[in-house]
Amino acid sequence: MIEETTYKIAIAGFLHDIGKFAERAKIDIEQDFLDSAITQYCPKYQNRNTHIHSAYTAAFINHIEKLLPKQFNKGNWGLSDDFMNLAAGHHKPETTLQWVIAIADRVSSGFERDEFEEYNKEIAVKNYKKTRLLTIFEQISTDVERKPDNLESLKYRYSLRELSPHNVFPNDEASTRPIDSGSATKEYKQLFDNFIYALENLKHKDNIPLWFEHFDSLFMIYASHIPAATVGNVIPDVSLYDHSKMTAAIATAIYLYHKDNLETEKIKEYNDNKFLIITGDFYGIQDFIFAEGGSTNKSAAKLLRGRSFAVSLIAELAADMLCREIGLPHTSVILNAAGKFTILAPNTEGTRVKIKEVENKINEWLIKWFYGETSVGISSIEASCNDFVYKKFPNLWEHLSKITEQKKYNKIDLQKYGGSVNDYLNTFDNTLICPFCSKRPSNKESENDKFLSKDVKSACKICRDHIYLGANLVKTSKIAVTTIDADIHGDKLLEPIFGEYQVSLDVTGKLSELANAGTLLKYWDISISSEGEISKDITAKFLNGYVPKYTKEDDENDMRLIAGRKSEQTKLELIEMINEGNPKIFSHIAQKSLKQLENKPDKFSGIAALGILKADVDHLGLIFACGLKRQNISRLATLSRQMNGFFTIYLPYILKTKEAFKDIYTVFAGGDDLFLIGPWNRIIEFASFLQKSFQKYVCGNTGITISAGI
Repeated sequence: MIEETTYKIAIAGFLHDIGKFAERAKIDIEQDFLDSAITQYCPKYQNRNTHIHSAYTAAFINHIEKLLPKQFNKGNWGLSDDFMNLAAGHHKPETTLQWVIAIADRVSSGFERDEFEEYNKEIAVKNYKKTRLLTIFEQISTDVERKPDNLESLKYRYSLRELSPHNVFPNDEASTRPIDSGSATKEYKQLFDNFIYALENLKHKDNIPLWFEHFDSLFMIYASHIPAATVGNVIPDVSLYDHSKMTAAIATAIYLYHKDNLETEKIKEYNDNKFLIITGDFYGIQDFIFAEGGSTNKSAAKLLRGRSFAVSLIAELAADMLCREIGLPHTSVILNAAGKFTILAPNTEGTRVKIKEVENKINEWLIKWFYGETSVGISSIEASCNDFVYKKFPNLWEHLSKITEQKKYNKIDLQKYGGSVNDYLNTFDNTLICPFCSKRPSNKESENDKFLSKDVKSACKICRDHIYLGANLVKTSKIAVTTIDADIHGDKLLEPIFGEYQVSLDVTGKLSELANAGTLLKYWDISISSEGEISKDITAKFLNGYVPKYTKEDDENDMRLIAGRKSEQTKLELIEMINEGNPKIFSHIAQKSLKQLENKPDKFSGIAALGILKADVDHLGLIFACGLKRQNISRLATLSRQMNGFFTIYLPYILKTKEAFKDIYTVFAGGDDLFLIGPWNRIIEFASFLQKSFQKYVCGNTGITISAGI
């Protein structure tokens, strides 16, 4: 159970700079309140108050009190500090807990201990409202030569808009810069008003962990293109969202490290190894998704979809289990993409014990069901506040990368799991083996399951669950993750993940009850609409790719779907498959490769075949390790999220909306990785589009490239 003060610290850290958003939007505040807040929260330099955004953070919390969980305004929530003071006091800290947030803010920005004092004197540049977020991609270089480290040499910026597939590309500076200060304020005001409107509709306000995860997602949508810093010589390429989330993670770790002895001077100490940076890596993803050996090809597409989604689920929930066991909120997961995650935790003996326990529990479950083909490796290194400053952070990250790489050579504890599996045959309680994997025994619970084909009697729990996920991912966008004892009457997994997480795509009517009972752990929307809208009332999770579905046009007009030398029976079967709204079968996707001959509607040229494309970003580890001159943890988080956005936000939307690519099927997309299946000629066309669009996404930087094989 995560204690109240931990959430209080994490959320205060997350909100500490929200005043920058409010100030730039020029929200209406009573002058008396603002004057009082400036006196209380803003430092002075040369007889002038600086960092006025701190006062606006207090004003924001006061202004929208009714939209926030009621605990925020209770004096007895967590340890003694008032929540508003905790969030707003980071530039003028007066208590030990306020110093926790203040130090986290400094470490998140990569400041040395004394360097922040100079920063605290800075006054925002005159045109700070007109300053737009720069892109990190333009600055990356793994060679000696780099662009000059100044604003004048960097020409690309992000538009001040909410996150969507339409706005993920940086543009040239001239097209993103507001004409004057008035239009700059207007842009911020519109974005802020939309944020507040969406905040009013945010779900589960009575459940702090759920609400906080939803709020995190909402803030990502509205603050991903807001620069975190616009003062002095700071290059504004870290988003307000990433800086806020990193501050929350660091503050949480610092608080839990010092929890039993909260002294201000110890909080301010930079040399102690207060942190454990934990990495998790899901090994065997390809074997997991493309498992072979089944005696039937029935439900092949559903299995592929379900397995691909299960990879993301397992990585997400492995990180979640580790956080819950250590006592961390979700914001402590600082990186998470493509089956890998990184968590910032306190460097305590209790943390180390939990890491080992969770790793063992996860792998025992994976060994039981996957016989060593897949596993999760968890490794960690110690770090101090000093290790996060600009000059030292690259060495820290390189050390972490080496430790993670070494872990790959010890994926499975051979002393514990090596040798023959003596009880394998004892797991078969009947004479049937699963026809989909031919590895696990069929399970009686799955007999005549509605998600299996009519001519398949039963399956193992895992394959049935993957088919269940694959069948429903195209029908619903909402996913609930609950405890295993949650009162779910709809469909769910037969085998909960790690034996602890139940997953259902059919709990809509019971959400309030489950949330109030504390059994609803996660509630995600994995969709992006045809208009590019991302969910704003619950957590948006970019875990699902695009799946082609039959449309009315396919049903009535496209003779390619039954073209070729086929018997009448086969043609009838293929016609029966065409059902508007259902996922397209692979044989029909292959038929889309054919080209209709002119003036001959029933004659076609070409070969009906599938094309398979696999692509990833070249040398990404090198780019992360030494591609940036001014490297810190917030900049790394921004880069990781933006790289992931190309594969999980932009490309699925393009496949969904661009007519030429609507028959291309996403097997896997995330991190820096892509696996697609489609008509062979469209796949070749898409490969060219992929290369050109990715180069545009990274601002034409020839040091960041993507390789693909077909």
